[in-house]
Amino acid sequence: MQSPIDGPAQLTVAAGIAHQMVLAVERSSAGPATGDSAADGRLVIQVFAFARHSVDIGSLDEMLIATRDRLSRPGRSPADRIQSTLDWITVLYPVLRAGHPVPPQLAALLAGLNPAAEADAVRSAALGEAAHREAVAALHRGYVEQARAWQRLARENGHPADLTVPAPQRPMVDLSGRHRDPRIAALLNASGLAAGYLYLGRWARAAVTLAVTVLVVWFAAAHTASKSPALWSTVIALGVAAAAYDAWRLARPPHAMATAGPVPRRPLAAAVALLLLIVAGFVGYQVAGRSALADAHAAHAAGDCPAALDRYASVQARYELTLTSVTATARVDRHECQDLLLAETALARRNYSSAPGTFDAQVRRYPDGLLLARARTGRAEAYLQRGKQSLAQAAKETDGAEIVDLQRRAVADYTVIVTDHPGTTQATAVPTDLDKTYATALAGAGTQPCTAIPVLTYLGSVSLEAAKAGVARARAALPSALYNCGLAELAATHYSSAIDHLTTFITDYPRDSRVAKARQKRIAAEVAKVGAGATGDLAPLERTGNGPSGTATVQVVNDSPYALEILYSGPVADQLTIPKCATCTVRSAPSLLNRYFGGTTCGGAGVPSRTLRLKPGSYQVVVRTPTSSGPRPYSGSWKLAGGSRYDNCYYASRAFG
Repeated sequence: MQSPIDGPAQLTVAAGIAHQMVLAVERSSAGPATGDSAADGRLVIQVFAFARHSVDIGSLDEMLIATRDRLSRPGRSPADRIQSTLDWITVLYPVLRAGHPVPPQLAALLAGLNPAAEADAVRSAALGEAAHREAVAALHRGYVEQARAWQRLARENGHPADLTVPAPQRPMVDLSGRHRDPRIAALLNASGLAAGYLYLGRWARAAVTLAVTVLVVWFAAAHTASKSPALWSTVIALGVAAAAYDAWRLARPPHAMATAGPVPRRPLAAAVALLLLIVAGFVGYQVAGRSALADAHAAHAAGDCPAALDRYASVQARYELTLTSVTATARVDRHECQDLLLAETALARRNYSSAPGTFDAQVRRYPDGLLLARARTGRAEAYLQRGKQSLAQAAKETDGAEIVDLQRRAVADYTVIVTDHPGTTQATAVPTDLDKTYATALAGAGTQPCTAIPVLTYLGSVSLEAAKAGVARARAALPSALYNCGLAELAATHYSSAIDHLTTFITDYPRDSRVAKARQKRIAAEVAKVGAGATGDLAPLERTGNGPSGTATVQVVNDSPYALEILYSGPVADQLTIPKCATCTVRSAPSLLNRYFGGTTCGGAGVPSRTLRLKPGSYQVVVRTPTSSGPRPYSGSWKLAGGSRYDNCYYASRAFG
């Protein structure tokens, strides 16, 4: 608060500068003969430079123009000079009040001027009015002493108005005469318990401060203050500083009587003791938080996750306001125990579909966790049990593709075990389980060879070291499964499947002793497959002569522009391909008539033919072209007698029409 003496003195200086400014403007408006125009110009420039501390140059220009207009008009009165002076006082006084001294150049110009009595009267009138206005403002703000000083200045300068200023009152009601030291009040409030307000007798302020403190503490605890220690430390520091300053301010005039002398020892000791007690309590609170976190870590490291989780929860609930990392650490470290318990619960409940993935996440999230070894053991067990479950389901399945899918899953799980967890109990159990799987597959190959084919194919491709012996057995059993499946499907009239499996057997195992028979069975399946479809009918063979005893001789002539495949199945089965006739054409209706009425024969020189020597008996025969663009296939039967010869000629013709 400004001293009551400073303001009137500064206002008096401002009035002196203002009235000299007005005189200079008035002289310059009257013409050069009225004074030293150069000196007046310098004065105006210096006043402008000084006044720019509070008003911009544009506003000063407007004031100068307004002053010149007011003082240059005819019939001007002293009131015009007073108003102009008052306007410039209003601009210059804030500059002096802000602490800016009068520049030396301006002071020198003012000292060289000798204002007339009339001008001095104008200055006094303007100063009196300005002082009266300041007195009214000070009284409105409650500054009684300042109001009295301003009122005295107004009266000294002849201001006629009177202002009622109340008698001065004591800054605080303290009838006992006991004084309160501002330093002790500030120190007590630094405790954060509003003790400084209690020391000053400010009961309402103390109650409000305590309520705000409780509210801030609750908000900090509810919004995890430990996550933003810098923010909350700043809030606390600012709050304590504000409370300490407020107590110091309230213990000084005008709010309280001034004190002098040394600081009272007993109140000082009490304030220091309270502050140290608060600091020691907070430090002890932090130490207790660290100790509680250490207990939680000990239970965590010992694998006692239920106890560790209880202690972590206690740290979070009780030590949030330590503004240290203990609660954040507890919040993070508890997750390892939580996640591990969830994974172990899934395993205990035999939820094998999710347990391995849960353990995978556990190992991945906590690679340096205190329970990593336990998590890895649980992971191996989860994969082992899921593999066992898959194999158990595969043993109940009858669909080969589904069996393979389940076995593939099991082998994938076992691969994880032997790769990531070698030497564990679970890894030693893998070979035994795989041996059982291979034994089951081999046993099934004898009774259900078709179902066993995809199983043996997959099991024979497993690259796991623990399955090496089983892989060899599966590969050795696969040829028999293919062969026996082909025969079984042929017998069941599943001709397409029989052809596929017998073809695979012949192609993949060409040195097997059963290949020749497999070819015959495949041809028999092809003949049966074609014969079961839409075909033309082959005419019966006619005996044309004699042949070697015990053998039937069949000559087949291809009198068509298409290559022919002849498949036959009976006492023996095989196929024969006769190339196309390069000079033959598809016969028309007249040529067919000639054929039947003696005009044209089938075959002849240069026409491709083949001779078959077969065991006597009944044969199922198919004649077809290798390409789909040729005529439709024909099927029928041959009944061949021993020692007989048969001639058969095939040609292509167009239908009548």
